[in-house]
This record gives sequence, structure tokens and C-alpha cells, in this order.
Amino acid sequence: MFEQPTIAVIDADWLRGALDELRDRWRADAAPEGPARILADRSAALSAAFEVGALYLREVQRAQAAIGAQEARRARALTAFCRSRPAALDRPDAEIGAAAAATRAARPSALAAVSEWAIDEVAVALSMTEPGATRVVVQSLQLVERLPGTLAALERGRLTWEHARVMAELVAPLDDSVRDPAERRLLDRLGTKTPTQLRAAAHRVVARLDAEVIAQRVRDAIRDRRISVYAGPDGMATLTATLPTPVARAVEDALRQYAGAAATPGDERTRAQRMVDCLVDLVLRPGEHGLAPVQAQLTVVATVGTLLGSDEPGEVDGDLVPAESVRRLAESLGLLPCAEHPAGDGPAGALAELLSTRTVAGTALAHRPQIAVADELTGQLLALTDASGLRAGRALGPPPATEGYSPAAALDRFVRLRDRRCRFPGCRKPPSTCDLDHTVPSPHGPTAHDNLCCLCRHHHRLSHQAPGWRLRRVPDDGLEWTTPTGQVLVTRPPRVGADDDLPVPAPTEHDPTEHDPPPF
Repeated sequence: MFEQPTIAVIDADWLRGALDELRDRWRADAAPEGPARILADRSAALSAAFEVGALYLREVQRAQAAIGAQEARRARALTAFCRSRPAALDRPDAEIGAAAAATRAARPSALAAVSEWAIDEVAVALSMTEPGATRVVVQSLQLVERLPGTLAALERGRLTWEHARVMAELVAPLDDSVRDPAERRLLDRLGTKTPTQLRAAAHRVVARLDAEVIAQRVRDAIRDRRISVYAGPDGMATLTATLPTPVARAVEDALRQYAGAAATPGDERTRAQRMVDCLVDLVLRPGEHGLAPVQAQLTVVATVGTLLGSDEPGEVDGDLVPAESVRRLAESLGLLPCAEHPAGDGPAGALAELLSTRTVAGTALAHRPQIAVADELTGQLLALTDASGLRAGRALGPPPATEGYSPAAALDRFVRLRDRRCRFPGCRKPPSTCDLDHTVPSPHGPTAHDNLCCLCRHHHRLSHQAPGWRLRRVPDDGLEWTTPTGQVLVTRPPRVGADDDLPVPAPTEHDPTEHDPPPF
């Protein structure tokens, strides 16, 4: 237990006023006491300010030490939790439905003895993303099992979690024979080093003690090469490629040369802008670089008002983008006339022509544009149709069930647009990368919109294989997830035109059979 210290509190406004008054008196030289008294008053006020500030900083240090002790406590608890979830709970490698070899190989070595479903429990319990939960669990295991000295220093407040994370990343992988001496050396010389300074010192120690660890880190880094997209403000996003440094430099140099060749007289783009444009052109222009043609597939969701000029934002593959960005995309794909060269009938005529498209031949479309019908109050998706369906007078509503296991194209599109992401709590994998899972497994449950949901492959497997997890459907397209520890969370599809979930429906009379397990 940490005692709450008593802090002398001084009014900040009073202090600023007193200093301002003394400064004015000094400048005017109007005080009867003379400059010496003014200096004494000013010195006293400054001393009071310094003393109060020192009290606050000491409290910050105490709080930081207390936080370190609690983080050490969390690390021990997470390690004990992982020991209660051994890998023996998972399906054997030779059994159908077991994790793929590539998936197992990509797991951090610290998790080799831990069930593949343990991270999901931690993520749900702490409201964290799966990558974030993985990081904190791996670091906790490394501190408890391989770096007891660092854990003890964290517990005593000698260092912060950021320092401990550096030690876990660089020192924990060392061979047993050199890990303890390396840890002691770095802790003995810790002093007031920042995490960045500690990282530099650890790199030097590791380089002297264990070259094989450096080689393994290089192999791990190459294995972890990837492409990532991070949504940003104003309809922009950051595309990153994690790849070996020589390859990255070569790609950068090639783009720089392409950008130089693309410069034309009067081109006002900077070189950086031309490099981005060349990258987009090289990736998205099909069939012109010796590879088989590919076409990017994007799901664009926008209201009619947005396409006609309103400020209502739209979505591109689940990311919110400003209305102007939606219209620019539609123009660049040839779906709407450019603002500089409007069509004769104006945007409304072009939009009407777009929505009445009967064939996608010669267009940038993968299928005819769909018209979403949503509940104005709740934002719930009610139907997905097109102009042909409206002209034919087809009834509005979800697509009918499909005979057999795989949903028909219309049903597939409806469920993916309704869910817009993986339906596991906290997961935001886009629907294009998800499986459509039968909540009540086929053939016991129908292939219908109210028995299908989007789940990424990992959480699809969790819903059927992870011991102790339960999944059932509740009203208004809700999915109720129950963890092995009894925590219950309900996810619902996001509202059309928003990112928050559908509102919770009003309570209904209790059905005594609603908690019965599905008939597997």
C-alpha cells in the first residue's frame, strides 16, 4: 500500500498575479521600498513557486513508482493466467481444424506453450486489440520467466514499463548463459537512462555477448515483413511496408527515378507527390508490368446526397472519408463526371445513369451499384437492391435464404455490408477478408442473413473450437460472446452511415429456452 502524501497547494492564478505585479513594480521603479525590497519579494515568490513545483514532481515520482508496482503485478497475473491456458487445450497439429503451420510459426516463441485462444480472452477482458494484448502478454511472460531482476526493479519503481519493454525485447531472447550477466550489467548501469539510452546500451551489450541472437532477430524481422494501412484524418491513410532495409532503399530509389521521369513542364507536383502517384500507378495499373492483371476491389458506401454535393461523409472499405474524397474517387473511376467537365444533365443525371446501369462491361464496377435501404431511426440495414429491382417491383427486405452451405451472391453482399467488419469484440478486420460463419452450424441452421455473420478466420475458428467459449445470436442481429471466465459481451452491426453499433433493443419477455446451446 502506498500512503497518499500531503501536498501544499498554492493558487496558480494568485502566483501568476503576484509575479506580474512585482514585474510591473520593478519596471516602473515606483515601489517605496526600493529595488532591494522588490528583489526580495520577487525572490520569495519564485522560491515558493519552485518549492510547490518540487512537491508536485515528487508526487509524480511516487505515482510512477506505484504504477510500476502495479504493472509488475499485472505481469505476474498474466503469466499465471497463461499457465492456466496451456497449448494442450488446442487441437493437435494433425487434426482437421488445427492452426495452420504458418500461423503457428508466426507466433512469438514466448507463446509456444500457451493456448492460441488465450490472447483473445486477454483482449476481451482488457478491451484491447489483439496485437496490443499479444504485446503485453509476451512482455509479461519474458519479464516473469526470463528477467526476474528487471521485474523486481519495475516493482520497486527503479524503472518504468518502457524500460522493461526494452529489456524484454533485447535481453530476454539471450541464451541462458549470458542473459543473467547482461541483465545485471544493464541494471547496474541504469542510473537515469531514458528507454532510448537503455536501448542503445542493450544493443552494445547484446552485440558483444550473443551474435546468434542478433542473427535470429534478423530472421524474425524478415519473417514479419508486411503491408499495413492506418486510416488518418481528412480521408487520407498511411500505407506502410515493413521489409529489409536494402529492399526498402531500392524501392525508394526506383520510385524516385520513376518520379523524375514522370515530371513534365508545368507539373506543379513535388517529387514526393510524384513518387506517391507513381507507386499507385505501378500497383493499380493492370497488365503493364509483365505480371498477370489484377483489379483492386473497394466497397464505397455513400448517400445520394453525398454524390450530389452534400457534406455527408462516406466510407471506403469501412474507413470514414469526407464527402469530397468520395466524389473524387467516383470521378477518378469514371462513375461521375469531373467537376471541371460536368455532364450535360449535371451530377443528378450522371448519378441516375450510374444507378440504372444494366451491365458492368466497360466500367470500373465489379457489379451493378447497390442501393441500401436503412431504418432512418436506428440505422439498421433493411435491404440491398438496385435500380432493376426497384423497376421490377421486387419486395424490399433481406435476400432470401440459400439452399446449401454457400450463400448466393446477393446474400453474401448483404451480410458483408451489414456487418462491415469481423463481429468478434474489438476486431476490425474488413468484411472482404472475413468468412461468413453460420451461427447455428449448417445443416442444422439455415444459410440465411439471420444465421450468418462476418468472422475473420481466427475468430471463425475460435467460435467453433476454443474450449469454454460460447456464441449465440440475440435480437436485432446481435451476437452474444461468453468467455471461459464468464464475461459476456454483445456485438451488433454498426449503423449505416455511422461507426457506432446498432442501439440495444428494448427488453422483451424472457424466453426460458433462449440460453439452450445450439444443436451441434
